[in-house]
Amino acid sequence: MTTLSGTDLLHHKIDLCFRHFDTDDNGVIDREDLLTLGAHLLSRFGEPVTSPKGTALMDGMARFWDALVAVADENGDGVLSREEYRACMTGAFVTSPDGFETSFRPLAEAVVALLDTDGDGEVDEGEFRAWQEVFRTAPEDRAAAFQRLDTDGSGSLTVDELLTAVREFYVSPDAGAAGNWLYGPVA
Repeated sequence: MTTLSGTDLLHHKIDLCFRHFDTDDNGVIDREDLLTLGAHLLSRFGEPVTSPKGTALMDGMARFWDALVAVADENGDGVLSREEYRACMTGAFVTSPDGFETSFRPLAEAVVALLDTDGDGEVDEGEFRAWQEVFRTAPEDRAAAFQRLDTDGSGSLTVDELLTAVREFYVSPDAGAAGNWLYGPVA
């Protein structure tokens, strides 16, 4: 098994995430895909779209889509191919010094707030697995991902730990970053 690093690793992780957003599996991402993913998350966690958490999540999805399309929809067709998505994620969130913080972190925060169903500032393994199910992480990888991210063995992830893992997954070229396990093994 070859270990990826640097740009190759980042591209591989971005390509893996393309599937999360392509909810209709048609090979492209559009606004409806992101809103569908948001609706699936809300449904899985029993959260109404009109609740504060629901509104934050759906607004985060819409803002994230707007940021993606503004940077990557080169032909103006309102959809992103895998190549456009990769270029956008790399340019807007990896190489841009504050791109992750301004455009992606608000969505990540909304997702993590949704996962923290009891508001205790932590995400337990059941909450984590439910999220991973919606994001179509292989069932056999969900437990392994949680265990790798739960570095202190506490049985839960703090909101800050999970946000750090999300950031590492999307922007770190370090093959040893714990966040690489966010959706199971990357190689």
